Amino acid sequence: MSNSFLNCVADICGVELATLLTECKYTVFGNHTAVIEGHRGIAEYSSNGISFAVNKSFLHIRGANLRIKCLEKNFAVVVGEIDSVEVRREK
Repeated sequence: MSNSFLNCVADICGVELATLLTECKYTVFGNHTAVIEGHRGIAEYSSNGISFAVNKSFLHIRGANLRIKCLEKNFAVVVGEIDSVEVRREK
C-alpha cells in the first residue's frame, strides 16, 4: 500500500498514521506528559528513556527525569522533560 493511501485512511479515521501502522496511539502534551494507548508492556525503563512494546514495533520516549505516572493494561502516562517520541520497528 502506498503511503499516500495510508495517510488518506488515517485522515478519514481521524487518527495518526502511526496508529494505523502500530495499533498504538500516543499524544504528547507540552513536552512534559505523554499518554500511550495500546502498548503491550514496558521494554526499557530509565530516567532518560522509556520504551513500550507496540505490536511489532517499539515506542521510544527520550528525555530527562522521565517516570511512569500511570500504568494499566494497554494504557500509560509518562511525565518528565520529553525530548522525543518515535515508533521504530526493531530488527
